[in-house]
Amino acid sequence: MRRIPLKGLDRMFSDNASNVSSRPEKILSMTLKKTLIALSLIILLAEFPAQVDIDIALVEFASGFDKPVDITTAGDARLFILEKDGVIRILNSDGTINAQPFLDIQSQTSTGGLNSEQGLLGIAFHPDYESNGFFYLNYTRGNGDTRISRFTVSGDEDIADATSRVDILDIDQPYGNHNGGGLKFGPDGYLYIGMGDGGSAEDPLDAGQSMNTLLGKMLRIDVDGASPYGIPADNPFVGTSADTLPEIWASGLRNPWRYSFDRITGDLWMGDVGQYNWEEIDWQPASSMGGENYGWRCYEGNHSGFGGGCPPMSAFTGPVAEYSHSGGNCSVTGGFVYRGNSFGELQGKYIYVDYCSGQFWSLEQNDADEWVVFTISGQEGFGWTAFGEDQFGELYVAKQTDGTIHRIVQDGCENNFAEIGGDGFGNLVASDGIAWQWYLNGEAIPLATDQTYTPVVEGQYTVLVSFDSSCAMYAATFDYSFTSIDELSNAHGVTLIQNPIGEELLLQFAQSVQASIDLQCFDAVGKMVFMDRIQPGIQYWSHTSSGLESGNYTLSLSNEKGVTAVRFTVVD
Repeated sequence: MRRIPLKGLDRMFSDNASNVSSRPEKILSMTLKKTLIALSLIILLAEFPAQVDIDIALVEFASGFDKPVDITTAGDARLFILEKDGVIRILNSDGTINAQPFLDIQSQTSTGGLNSEQGLLGIAFHPDYESNGFFYLNYTRGNGDTRISRFTVSGDEDIADATSRVDILDIDQPYGNHNGGGLKFGPDGYLYIGMGDGGSAEDPLDAGQSMNTLLGKMLRIDVDGASPYGIPADNPFVGTSADTLPEIWASGLRNPWRYSFDRITGDLWMGDVGQYNWEEIDWQPASSMGGENYGWRCYEGNHSGFGGGCPPMSAFTGPVAEYSHSGGNCSVTGGFVYRGNSFGELQGKYIYVDYCSGQFWSLEQNDADEWVVFTISGQEGFGWTAFGEDQFGELYVAKQTDGTIHRIVQDGCENNFAEIGGDGFGNLVASDGIAWQWYLNGEAIPLATDQTYTPVVEGQYTVLVSFDSSCAMYAATFDYSFTSIDELSNAHGVTLIQNPIGEELLLQFAQSVQASIDLQCFDAVGKMVFMDRIQPGIQYWSHTSSGLESGNYTLSLSNEKGVTAVRFTVVD
């Protein structure tokens, strides 16, 4: 596979964030234009279908954060924003920020302002977070050393238990910079920890190439296999040498500032910050068994590095993309492969940015397995620290210098706005558009493609509204509760006589039914279990409970008056 070198940028961190309010308003429009880097690439594009230029926009989604450095999700509609000084805040799908932090560990972290590389740097929620409530933090302690700790959510899903800390791993840091800081659970369920080389310049400890230190590495541990952690049996260096640490998954990294797994393919993408001249993007396919050496300090990108006695570049795993520090570039911020639904032309492309210049790029392979880079015309300012994806794979990016979080959308779509309302009869109604897809708890609801949707189970609903062939947007999540809906939308004046029900389900109407009512009964997962039609003149309606298993059910009653949802429970 031939690699195409990129021209460009890089380094890391700056000063002073300001506090503002939360709501999407500021628009930064940018055009992603193809960068033709060498004659070989021009020839390549003549032989294979050319990639399409992409226009993107950054829409300010929320503000008021203090030095945000990471964005992640626990698998639901909330985004968790890490502030470098040691605070985690919850950003809701409507752009509001919870007043009370999810967790505050400022007393346990070391920080030094905007330009510091220390502090609270990474978070990862356990794959079984919904059942065990575990999440993991990567931060520097008061003495500057790296610590990985586990915390547990409290009885309130929006508040963590600050007393639940369990320390997993401590790593000595010889200097104050190059701490790495990322945490991600891979598709294999193991925790990956990105560690920088320990700091200073030119890796004076040769940590990137020394296998007896955890610095300058990607680590892989099993947080469920032992206490405080276990070593996966298939880690590449297990049992190889007493001088090689078994936690090591890959080596030769200088300062991996943000890495991610492709949620579709499982590939690992890393943005590794360079020294004086070159920034790089490293890629590890999901099929890898680990053990890659990405070359630092022998090489900076594809170029000669520092120290002597290095083997040729062919002995290492080179970057799939690199860019220079020309044009104000200084430090790469790694991103994600876009896997959302609202931006079709970005699908499958890896997107990243330079911290200093604010230059954004996307990267992908063409049909010849050549790496192709798209670059934005224009630079968008200083301080972009982290990307994040929500439960649907839509991308966000944090700007540390002004404390803002931006959504990435297609250019020309930034003024579209999707929302959910009610019609007073138990129905959810989406904004006007040309197409709709409804979701329940993050999963698409089959055949729910009308502008109006009638919920049959409680949960978190949203809708993807398409405005034209290229513009689409998710609405803020709507928490549907039958109790609140019943109070607002009992269009038929109906009363459930007994709940939980006995041998029969009995409804009473305030007056005799004037027009026939279509009735459907759904179980807790939305499967229809029976249906009936209530004829005019009836004031009481009943149905035997035999054949209904224990659990929660919903009746949907509808006619020209509207829709009424009635919930009942069957117990043994």
